[in-house]
Amino acid sequence: MVQILPLFLATLAAISPVVQAGSCTPGLDYCGFTLTGNGWDPQGFHHSYLYYCLADGVAILKQKCRFPGCEDGGTGNSDVCPYG
Repeated sequence: MVQILPLFLATLAAISPVVQAGSCTPGLDYCGFTLTGNGWDPQGFHHSYLYYCLADGVAILKQKCRFPGCEDGGTGNSDVCPYG
C-alpha cells in the first residue's frame, strides 16, 4: 500500500514558493534601515550601509556610507550615500 501523506508533503514542498523575510526590487540600492523596515533580519544589515538588490532578490553590500549616513531615495528609486 502506498503511503500518501509522505508523497503529498514532498509534492507540496516542491511546488511551494520560497518565503522570504523581506523583498527588494532587483537593480535598486537600499539603505540597511530600509531593508530592515521592509521585514529583513536586522542582524544582517547595518543601517548606514548601502546594499544592492540582485536579480534573485538577494541584497549584497555595496558600500558603507560616510556621515551623516544613508538617505532614502523614495518609492521606486535607489537609496543613496550623499557623501560617499
